[in-house]
Amino acid sequence: MPGRRPSLALLALFVVPLPACIHISATPLPPDAKGETKVEPKAVAKPVADAKARPQPPAGQPPKMEFAVLPRVPGTVALKNNPPPKQPNPAVEPVAPTQPGDPVRTAHNNEPGPFPFAQPFAPPPDPPLVGALRAYMDGRPERALEFMRALDRPNQEFVLSVLPLLVRGATADLNRDAVANAVLADQLHATAARLEPRAALRVEKALFCRDVRGFGRYTPRSDSDPYRPHEIAQLYLELRNLASVPANDGYATSVNALVEVRDAENRLVPQIDPEDKPRYARRVSVVKFDKVESSRSPLHDFHILYYFSVPQAPGVYTITVELRDPAGRRTTKTQPIQFCVAGP
Repeated sequence: MPGRRPSLALLALFVVPLPACIHISATPLPPDAKGETKVEPKAVAKPVADAKARPQPPAGQPPKMEFAVLPRVPGTVALKNNPPPKQPNPAVEPVAPTQPGDPVRTAHNNEPGPFPFAQPFAPPPDPPLVGALRAYMDGRPERALEFMRALDRPNQEFVLSVLPLLVRGATADLNRDAVANAVLADQLHATAARLEPRAALRVEKALFCRDVRGFGRYTPRSDSDPYRPHEIAQLYLELRNLASVPANDGYATSVNALVEVRDAENRLVPQIDPEDKPRYARRVSVVKFDKVESSRSPLHDFHILYYFSVPQAPGVYTITVELRDPAGRRTTKTQPIQFCVAGP
């Protein structure tokens, strides 16, 4: 009936629910030959059943970032694209070393364990000197000789002569026991006498003097007191570490000397040759002479007194003395000693 059509339409709205609005998403295609435009329906994404079944991106392209894949069965855990790596359980399995050679850490305290081939620590042996000193302090001098075998012969002699001094000097009453001091002094002198033939020569003093009466007994000449032409000068020198060798009646101590005199221009000045006896008329650029001292006992204090005629021309001069032992193995030389010659 025409009058009931609106009522039926209104009833249908209450019985069949319809969405408030309908939206259709489609992608328009370019018009065809007839000028009609077609619409291609957009593909609906299908849910992925398993994370392993998802298609992988081509090589060279970064993967798509997705938060999670929803599970198909309620109650299961959703899988992420980048699951965290599996961490070892220290309580169950040991932790592998991070670098080659690192020790394997234990499962309980995560600390380095012992090396399989570790050896017990042994202290290094004592040096020969320490072992010999300990043997002397323990009253076993024969044991000290065994330690000294590793040293050269001169070193053995020196160490064996000093060790008794150290042991006795550490226990003696040096403030009150004069006898102990005398014994130690004698032993020190004996040790020094063994070293002197090998020690370097040393010039203790070199100066001009007015009067010389022996070792250490002299009157120095002032530097402000110049010489006169052809005046006789006295040069005093003290020498150490010369060896006294046995001779027929005792000992002999000798030294070889070379003397040079130079002017202000560093030119050699000729001197009278002391070997030209008795005339003393010959002149040489370098004077050579030997000094020999005879004694009943070895000499420890040795001095040289050299006389020479100063140059005739006024000016500033220097004298240098080079000394050698009789064997020629040890040599020493003084610094240039300055002296002045005034006019007549």
